[in-house]
Amino acid sequence: MGHHAIATLVRVVVRLAVMGAALAGYYASLPFVFPDDGGGANIGAGLIAFGGVVPVSFGWAYVDGRRRGAAATTATWAIVALAFGALWLIGLAVAEADDSMGLVERLRFDAFLAVWTAGLVLLPAGVGAAIGGTTHRPDSGLRPDQP
Repeated sequence: MGHHAIATLVRVVVRLAVMGAALAGYYASLPFVFPDDGGGANIGAGLIAFGGVVPVSFGWAYVDGRRRGAAATTATWAIVALAFGALWLIGLAVAEADDSMGLVERLRFDAFLAVWTAGLVLLPAGVGAAIGGTTHRPDSGLRPDQP
């Protein structure tokens, strides 16, 4: 593996670790923030999760785009989006599998969520990378006080 591949892998792992830790914190806080009042769908909890993913993806990709350019940033965030979508699906299936629906059934039932979640990461990240990439300046080795 070359230097660029390893650097990209590290970037992907860091982004997944941070977003995964935030997601774990979100799921840990759910019983306290949204107590189960009868087992119905909790639309507010889902909107909060999605509302957290979108600005984080956009903002982080914007900063990445300014530093590394739009193309490299979009490639990194595409990998992050695919992995995050798959990991969210697996985490959700493990957490919600029970006697009524086993793990494999849960994965099949909720498989569309992997694509949905990947889109929630990739679309704002792509926009952030594009906007950040317009202000990208390759490092010329000059200090800010030099002309």
